[in-house]
This record gives sequence, structure tokens and C-alpha cells, in this order.
Amino acid sequence: MYNAPVIKKALDVIRLMVDDFSPVSVTEISKRLSISKSTVFGILKALEEERLIIKDNTSKKYLIGPGLFELSKKVFKGGELTTIARPYLERLVKEVDETVFLCTRSNDKIETIDVVEAKKAVKISVPVGTKMPITASVLCKIFLSPLKNDEIREFLSKKGLRKYTENSITDIDRFIEEIEKTRKLGYSLDLEEFLKGVRALATLLSYPDGALAGAICILGFTSSFKDEKIPFMIEKLKEATFLINERLKLLNIR
Repeated sequence: MYNAPVIKKALDVIRLMVDDFSPVSVTEISKRLSISKSTVFGILKALEEERLIIKDNTSKKYLIGPGLFELSKKVFKGGELTTIARPYLERLVKEVDETVFLCTRSNDKIETIDVVEAKKAVKISVPVGTKMPITASVLCKIFLSPLKNDEIREFLSKKGLRKYTENSITDIDRFIEEIEKTRKLGYSLDLEEFLKGVRALATLLSYPDGALAGAICILGFTSSFKDEKIPFMIEKLKEATFLINERLKLLNIR
């Protein structure tokens, strides 16, 4: 069977860049794939011309470009946000060992647009397309956090705060205090406020122009989502959020 060496090497370069999540240099690629620098440079030049990769002018390193995301969208029928976030969600799940989902807000509903489940027997399952009320605790706190307190008060006065569990916060003033904490800390936390026996963490994603893109949520049972594990999960969640926001900015996605 005929094997085109240059095409195979180009595919190896793309796979390496996709797996790495971060910019790589000509020298790094050459060493890791055992390909000469001149060949690597030629491959990168051709891929760059097709916008499959782009060059970071500051570091002079290369990373996945908008052209590859456009191809991914056509294959998987997903939007830019889902395509860009997916590898980071997968890595986050491996790190925290809990289910992670990506969601967006549409009026008074929150819809999951991508889910990566933890690879363990006892886990939370959230099908893509699941819709939840805006008042679901962890999501309500994070999605309303960009608003001014007066706007939040007006919104919650109309919608009300339902008592889902004994831990649910139904007092608007107390809930606004929680949202103020969310703004300050950069994440929201739900300790069995929406579902009994379930805990959650969430952060916001933003487009380069500052518009709200969506949110990432870690969801798990209290048996594994333990107090001592929360600081580590917050750190990893914030890290994934930062990387996705940076990629949205770099690719100028909106």
C-alpha cells in the first residue's frame, strides 16, 4: 500500500499540536517526532497558509488555528465554543475525576451543549441538550454574577427562588451575598442546594468582546466531591477556564 511520507508527517504534527493544548516550537516538534527541522518548517508553513495552525508572534511558537476548528465544526456539527472547549473539558475530567459539562443560557433556561463524564462506576450523567432552570443554584450564581445587584434583585423578585432542598437559599438578600462572593472568587459553589447529595462548581467563559459565552460546571456526588478536594478542583477549573478564554481570544471567536 502506498504511503505518502510528507502527508503522514503533517498528520503527526497536527496530532501532536492537538494533544499538547499549548504552543510548540519547530525544535520541539523536530525532537519529539524525529523529523528534520527543515521538513517541520515546511509542513508548518503549508499548514499556516491553510489557517490550520497559527504562529504566536510573541513566542514564535505554533498552535491550532481557526481553519482546523472550522473543519471540526463541520465534522461534529458543533459550534466554535464546543469545539474549542472539548479538549480542555476532557483534561479537566481526568484531573478532578468528576463529570464536567459546558452550558449556555437562553432566556430563563440553561442548556448543556457538551458533557464529558467521569470514567468511574458512580458518577453524574447529564445528557447533552438537558435544560435546567436559571434558578438552579450554582448556575444561577455564576450566570447572574455579571449583573448589578439591583438588576439581580429585580430578576429574582420576578422569578423567585425555589426551595429545591433544605440547603437551598430562598432569601434574595442572602442569595445576592452569594453572588457577590462568586464575583470576588471567580467561581460559584453549590453544596446540595439544587439536588440532594450533589455538589457543583462553575465558572464563566467570555468572548473576546466581553460577551458571555457560557459556563463550565463540575458536578459530583458528595461521596467523592469532598471538602478537602474542593480547593484542588477550583484550581483546575479556573485553569481550564483561563485556557479556553485565551483560545477564544487568540482565535477571535464570537
